[in-house]
Amino acid sequence: MAVIRGWKFPVNIDKDTGRIMSVEDNENIKQSIKIILLTQLNERKLFPRFGTAVKSFLFEIIDPTFVSDLKQAITNSLKKWEMNINSLHVSVNPDDGSTSRVVVNIDYITNISPNQERVSHKISLNK
Repeated sequence: MAVIRGWKFPVNIDKDTGRIMSVEDNENIKQSIKIILLTQLNERKLFPRFGTAVKSFLFEIIDPTFVSDLKQAITNSLKKWEMNINSLHVSVNPDDGSTSRVVVNIDYITNISPNQERVSHKISLNK
């Protein structure tokens, strides 16, 4: 039995039932992390503090300060908005072969399962 359930992202309708498709437990948390990463602060009018400031890092030079600031912004947002994460480690690394893209790896353990999960997300800094 599912502990948590939420809408599947992107939102879609199940053709058989006519209901909004859903996901459960760790898949729900994984999608929640992606939604937090993809939502810019002040984007949602009812929840202006929801999301991250990732887009504010566009056109920045990838240096140790940038890496530290981006890592801290993502960590703070995930701790604030995803309550089902017990253990969290965020790493930010330059993407191989690109001077304007970083790879963010989010390793976490949830309060649902003791298994470590990972979400990887590439952030392009020139668009």
